[in-house]
Amino acid sequence: MSRPRVRLVVTADDFGYCPRRDEGIVEAFLAGVVTSVSLLVNGAATESAAELARRHSIPTGLHANLSEGCPVGPARRGASSLLGPEGFFLGKMGFREAVAAGDVDLPQVREELEAQLSCFRELLSRAPTHVDGHQHVHVLPGGQTPSWA
Repeated sequence: MSRPRVRLVVTADDFGYCPRRDEGIVEAFLAGVVTSVSLLVNGAATESAAELARRHSIPTGLHANLSEGCPVGPARRGASSLLGPEGFFLGKMGFREAVAAGDVDLPQVREELEAQLSCFRELLSRAPTHVDGHQHVHVLPGGQTPSWA
């Protein structure tokens, strides 16, 4: 009896965070160490990372981000439960505390995640291979799975 073949998936997240990190991730992919990447669509190097993913045919997912940097959705234009006074996401612990306190408006989360998905599709002209969360926000309680997940 033959044993089932097991495939190890090694995903490098934070793709698009900065050019140096992206170079290392691509090098690891080309060496066969990394098998896929997760793209931060609000990262400083998002567009160049998307180009690298296309050029090297890297399986790419969305690295959903609700904790670091600026939003890409409607929240960027005004007040939002997802943002601090300077217009940036609340940070890893700030977001967790806001979720625990019930201060996060779930429709605003949905709007931001849908905007990030739309941005991903614009950058790569396709849907993501997977979705995971920056700083593990995808495992926080209190939300429902989005209809596009």
